Amino acid sequence: MNRIKVNIPEGSVGDFRITKEYTKHWAGTKEPQDTYTVLYNKCHYIMQDTTREYREHEEFLKDAHGNVLVGGLGLGMVNQSLMENPNVTSVTIIEKYQEVIDLVWRHCPKNEKIRLVHADIYDWKPDSTWDIGWFDSWCGENKHIEYQKLMHEKYGSLCKDIRFWKSFGFEQGWGNKSECWEEASKD
Repeated sequence: MNRIKVNIPEGSVGDFRITKEYTKHWAGTKEPQDTYTVLYNKCHYIMQDTTREYREHEEFLKDAHGNVLVGGLGLGMVNQSLMENPNVTSVTIIEKYQEVIDLVWRHCPKNEKIRLVHADIYDWKPDSTWDIGWFDSWCGENKHIEYQKLMHEKYGSLCKDIRFWKSFGFEQGWGNKSECWEEASKD
């Protein structure tokens, strides 16, 4: 698989909007010519259902097991894969923005494994422990490395394995080195 195509209609709520864009390039990466679903906040994109976005999630989706914590609903792209994974027991998704929930939740796949919590990942009071955590809720509010450190501090004792979307880009041969990779390479 090289893409998870979502079925979220165009729309807007508050500062967020979903658009459909026909292109063969996204954020400097060649893509198959197709129509992509894109989630925007104000004037910048947050997520899209491109092959590049899938590659950012691919390793996590293959390794997901047991109880899974997901920071950020986005386009709900990971839901179907996690639902179909027989090694996944439960999925808790934390989404800060009600506007994103209103645009996406009713249209994305879900079943009894998946629970959505409307809360800020920075302030939420965790109510469980997880086997793996996927933190994909960063929207530029601080440096990515700061986000990673904060998530490790808050969730490190609650998640046996913590993953971040940006940390896979350079290792997969595309994109820029993540701050996490640069920090780790100094040691």
